[in-house]
Order: sequence, then C-alpha cells, then structure tokens
Amino acid sequence: MFQEELIEKCRSNDRRAQMHLYDAYCDAMYTIAMRYLKDADDARDVAQEAFIKAFRNLDQFRGEVTFGAWLKRIVINKSIDFLKARKEHLQSLDEG
Repeated sequence: MFQEELIEKCRSNDRRAQMHLYDAYCDAMYTIAMRYLKDADDARDVAQEAFIKAFRNLDQFRGEVTFGAWLKRIVINKSIDFLKARKEHLQSLDEG
C-alpha cells in the first residue's frame, strides 16, 4: 500500500492502516526517543504518545515533508517536553 493511501485511510480512523504505519515507523521513532531520553521505558512511552498525537492530528499533515520526517519532529518535541517536565519535577523535589 502506498504511503499516501495509508495516510488517507488513517485520517478515516482505519485501524489497520494505523497499525501498518505504526509498524513501519515504530522502531525508528523509538530509536530517536532513546537518543534523547536514554531510558527504554521512557522512550517507549514517548514514542507511543507521539503516535497518538500524530494520528489525532493527521489533518495537520500537509505532505510538505515525508510522514517520517513529520513524525520524527513530533517525537523530538515530545522527548524535549518529557525532559523539561522531569527537570521541573526534580527541581520541585529539591526545593521541598
């Protein structure tokens, strides 16, 4: 199945198409999250959250870049947000 067709099916909430895209990109997105987070469980969680966000916001995907590049940006942003939240949590623990 072509990627554009898969994305269109995903926009229609086709679970098989979503699983197909997930299977195609999950290892690469996990690897990207691991580069930032250095923890397998955290990286897995962030990658999952990124996929959820991507599927919920597919209407914002314009095809100006590849789906993989678009998803990678989401994973990176989610990883950075995770690290910021952890830092804020650790700072509040230090203050207490």
